[in-house]
Amino acid sequence: MGTERSTTDVLDAALRVRRAATETSGRSGGDAGDVLEALSGVIDYDHASLSRWDPLHRRHETLASSYPPDTTAYIETRLHDDPVFSSIRRRDGGPLWLRDVPGPVRLTSPGFREELQPLGIEDGVAHCLFSPDGRYVGVLNVSTRRVQQRRHPARAVVPLLTECLAWVADPVTGTGADPAAEADGSAAAVCAVALADGPPTAPAPISGSVPPELADADSPLTRLVRDAVTRRSLPVTLLVPLEGRLLELRLTRRNASTVVVCREVACHAGLSPRELQVLAELTHGRTNREIAERLFVTPRTVATHIEHILTKLTLPNRAAAAGRAASWGVEPPP
Repeated sequence: MGTERSTTDVLDAALRVRRAATETSGRSGGDAGDVLEALSGVIDYDHASLSRWDPLHRRHETLASSYPPDTTAYIETRLHDDPVFSSIRRRDGGPLWLRDVPGPVRLTSPGFREELQPLGIEDGVAHCLFSPDGRYVGVLNVSTRRVQQRRHPARAVVPLLTECLAWVADPVTGTGADPAAEADGSAAAVCAVALADGPPTAPAPISGSVPPELADADSPLTRLVRDAVTRRSLPVTLLVPLEGRLLELRLTRRNASTVVVCREVACHAGLSPRELQVLAELTHGRTNREIAERLFVTPRTVATHIEHILTKLTLPNRAAAAGRAASWGVEPPP
């Protein structure tokens, strides 16, 4: 990095990195490439990449990279087995600067010997990223052909960017959750799981305590998610009334899987849990008798609930109510 770049310049660049990360993780038009571009103001790099860890397929997914294709492929498929990587994979490991790694240890790394050394790389940093609840979510790799001064401000600034870079890499915040809420631990997400494409398999836990309804390949919410993926364009948010609760399911695509963030939310528009159940059934065009059979109540009770729904939502008929529910993403459980 050029010596003319002052500490103030580096701190200003760090603020740009944070803004770009917030826009990217919040889905407000940002891109991981914008994060790396802003990062070039912190470290004058030759190559850099930001990768997300895919726990379902046990590999890294490249979000943005300026490395050659072979090096990018190494990061995606082999980096997690690199012996030097284990030293930064620890939760308390912090950034690892290449020049701080003793020469003999460096040579034990296939990534250094096969990828970085041929590129003429002399320095750089690898930094594992963790969510507030301790999950490993991804890694930042930065490489330069110039040796960084040990007192350069970038060494102090990179650790300060850990939180915002983790926002971008985390598949949970990547579904549109508030990064600030995720960072201070106040996010309302109950859990996050990854559901692989192909033959039905149990969802792979990502975060939180997975409810029984989402734990198995044939459990109710799992079947609902698989059905929704075939009928809807992702990302999408579903609202599912289930056993007196209203669950919000946020569905996004990640490689060959669907990430599901599930949390309990308050009922909409003053509707009771039972009224939400009836409203959900209306989205499938069911008659009062069919709804009554599914909910184990009488058709007259269903009619009463529909009257209350129309009054609370100020709607003229059940078709309008079904349309309102569809716009909210309300789905009946299987």
